[in-house]
Amino acid sequence: MTVQTKRRNRQFLRVLLGAVLVATCVKVWFGPVTAMPTAQAQIPNAGNQRLQLVNEVRKSNELLAQIALILKSQTLKVEVQGTDKTNVGRPRTPMGPRP
Repeated sequence: MTVQTKRRNRQFLRVLLGAVLVATCVKVWFGPVTAMPTAQAQIPNAGNQRLQLVNEVRKSNELLAQIALILKSQTLKVEVQGTDKTNVGRPRTPMGPRP
């Protein structure tokens, strides 16, 4: 490489470095560019969340009232299917000291 080529390369690198430095300063001066508004996308709507929670509690209360009505007014027939036969024939072991 000749001396002139080295000077051109250095000059190009200096110009490139200067352009990057100017672009960085401009970005810092104007601040970050965001697609969404700053606070609106980050803060949840507490009133809407509370309303949804109240609606869910009301639905649960309605279902529980229906279940309670069925249990009070009707006779239920319960059938147990399948048993755990792993401990059949083995003596029970105590769970711990009794008071």
